[in-house]
This record gives sequence, structure tokens and C-alpha cells, in this order.
Amino acid sequence: MSFLQPLLSFILALSLLVLVHEFGHFWVARRAGVRVLRFSIGFGPEIAGITRGDTRYSICWIPFGGYVKFAGDNPEEQRDEASDEFLSQPLGTRSAIVLAGPVMNYVLAILLFAVVLKVGGIDTIDTTRIGSVESASLAEELGLRPDDVIRSVDGVEVTDWREFGERLMRVGSGEEFTISVERTGTPSDVRGTAPDDGGFAVAPLGITPFVEPIIGGVQEGGPAWEAGLREGDRVLSVAGTPVDRWSALADVIREHPDESVEIAWERGSDRIQAQVTPKSVASPADDGETVGQIGILQVVDTRPIGMGAALVGGWERTWWITEQVMQLLPRIPRMIFRSIFHGDENNTLGGPVRMAQMFGEAARLGILTFVAMMASISTQLAIFNLLPIPVLDGGHLALYLVEFVTRRPPSLRVKIALQQIGFALLLLLMLSVTVMDVGRFFG
Repeated sequence: MSFLQPLLSFILALSLLVLVHEFGHFWVARRAGVRVLRFSIGFGPEIAGITRGDTRYSICWIPFGGYVKFAGDNPEEQRDEASDEFLSQPLGTRSAIVLAGPVMNYVLAILLFAVVLKVGGIDTIDTTRIGSVESASLAEELGLRPDDVIRSVDGVEVTDWREFGERLMRVGSGEEFTISVERTGTPSDVRGTAPDDGGFAVAPLGITPFVEPIIGGVQEGGPAWEAGLREGDRVLSVAGTPVDRWSALADVIREHPDESVEIAWERGSDRIQAQVTPKSVASPADDGETVGQIGILQVVDTRPIGMGAALVGGWERTWWITEQVMQLLPRIPRMIFRSIFHGDENNTLGGPVRMAQMFGEAARLGILTFVAMMASISTQLAIFNLLPIPVLDGGHLALYLVEFVTRRPPSLRVKIALQQIGFALLLLLMLSVTVMDVGRFFG
């Protein structure tokens, strides 16, 4: 049952994404007067279907994909040369039909992100004051210090931690940047170079915001809950160490896995003390060490947002994911090789098993998290389909570009050879990420 829920969540999400993608092809084709023979969600034998006009609408047993079948779209099959066949259409019309699928995935991603922003608001931390600087980090190397107040990034003013993070993410791999800070009332600039091979998306700057040690949420049944801590409590000390900010609180807790320590907090005018035993978990640094956690969350500010701003935010999030994926693409072969042959699990690549786990976790965290995950995957699906690999939409568009330049389509023999190569590449990719998934699943 623990595996069934993620699987069903994944199938539901993927089916909706494929439906929207294929509807893009279908809608533009119908508007162009192309006869559509089949609209299928899934592959293989049909579970259920209905015929309307010339089109058979089907749901099939293998849920990982779908397709739209046009009349006269296969040069290997005999054609009637009718005007409503796909290959009878002008080059521009065929290109628009092929491009419509990825475009619809982009549109869906923007709308889904906009819904998440509109309904859930924008989560941020209403400060640009630095709470802590990680040892041996780029921030420490640049000379940033706790209690510095960040004023701008590359000349663009930032007013909260979210804006700061978004501006920092816009700095590309290996690009120079300038952060303006205010230290004890005196302005100064720090200059540095973003990490190569992924920028700040893969190598954070190494700072956390200043947040007061007020509990924003408590995991029910966790160590903090059992000790009596509740939302709104202000923690005063842990293990005899006074804490004046969230980062200090987290640091002390991390240092005492499986150790009973005294924690003191303030609730209204009352001061309360109790013993708490942080649960031992694997270190986020993946260095083989363990750290302590007690199941508490910091306070996060949520701001309401209008529909116009939500749509702009949806576009910005979609474009940001596109930029990150484009930076990641050249690294994928090396990441796959290292993961399979050297056991490197410090990457986010995954196949169907990994995606099922992610959608299952997103569904457990709530509908907005699930919708945001769908938006992210919809964006990635659009990018993947635009890659110039034969059998993908991008491969067809690449052949149309050749046809446009040479004024004639590639020969049937060349198309067949390219399709076979493209299919082999996709099969190799799917096998590789599946091997990665299985390796993660079984440790």
C-alpha cells in the first residue's frame, strides 16, 4: 500500500500532463483541417474508447505517455494524397502542429504555478538580515558576516529573503556578481563569482536569514511535541546555551542527536522547561554523519497576491526552471555515469520510480504541493520534447528546419535511420535512469 499511493499519484499527474500535451497537437491540427484518426492516453491495448467522427478517443493500459495519430502522417504508409492528410500540409502548418504540444505544457505550467501562488500566497521571510554564515562557504570567503543586512544584488534592490534568493539565482554559472550590504550602519559591497557547473542552483552561497527562535509549526508526535512545545513558543535556550535566532537554535539541536537535553521556552508570560531528545537523522551534507532534529518549523511570512501578479509569478517560475534545466543538460551523461558506476546519489536525476516517489510525497504534503510538482514536471516535459532527438517533437522540428533550408525534405531512408537512432537513445536513457532508480530504491 505504501508503494500504491505514490504510483497512483504519478499515473494521475502524468496522464493529465500527457492529455494537455496531446491536446495541443490535436487542437492545432483540427484548426488546420487535418484529419485526426486517434487520440490516445497511454499505449498498448485499449481499456475504453469512443469514436466521434473520424477520431477514436482511447485510454490504454500502459499509462506512461500518449499519442495523436493523424491521417497520412507516416511516409512509410500508403497515402491518398488528400488535402486533410498531415504530410499534405505546408511546412509552417506541420511545424505549428508539432510545436503545439510543448507549448501547451508551458501554458499549463504557468497556469498551475499561478494557481498555487494565488491560493497559497507567497512564502517569504520578511528580512534581508543574515542570521548565520556557513563555515568554509563562499559567503565566508567573500567576507559576509552574521547581522549584515543585504540591500541589493547587482544593483537591484531586495526587500525580503525571497527577493534576494531570486536575484541570486539569476546569476549564471561562473558569472561575476556584486552584493551590497549594510554593516553596523555602513554600506559596503562584496564581489564574487558564481560557482561553475550550475551556479547557485547546485552550490548555495552559504548563508541563512535572521529569524527569531519562534516556533511556526510542530510535528505531531515528534520529540518537540512530546516535550510540550507548540506553535508560537519562543525558545530561549537549548542544552544550557542561550539562543537568540533560529540558526543558533538549529545548530545546538543538530549537535545532540539521541541525547536528552534541557530546552527552555517562553509562552506568553510563562517560562517553561523540559527535557527533549533530538532524533538522529542523516546529515544534509551527506558526509556519513548524523544530526539531531526535534520536529519544529520556523515562522514563514505568507503574503496574498493578485491574479495578475500570480500569472507573472507563474511565468517567472516556469522560466527559472527552464534556465536550470538548460544548464543541467550538458551534465546529464556524466551524472548518469557517476550514479550508476560510482554510486553517486547526490544528484536529482531520476526515472519513473523516482518520479512516482516525488509525486507521492507531494500528494502527502497537500494539494498545492502536488499542483506545484505537476507544474514543474510539465515544464521539464516541454523542454524534453523540444530536444532535437528523432521521434521527439524537437526531432521533427529539426527535420523541418533542414527541409526549410534545403527546400526539400530528407529522404525516407535518412528519416528511418534517424528515427532508429533516436529510439535507441531514448531507450538507453530510460534504461539508465531506471537503473539509477532501482539502485536508490534498494540502497
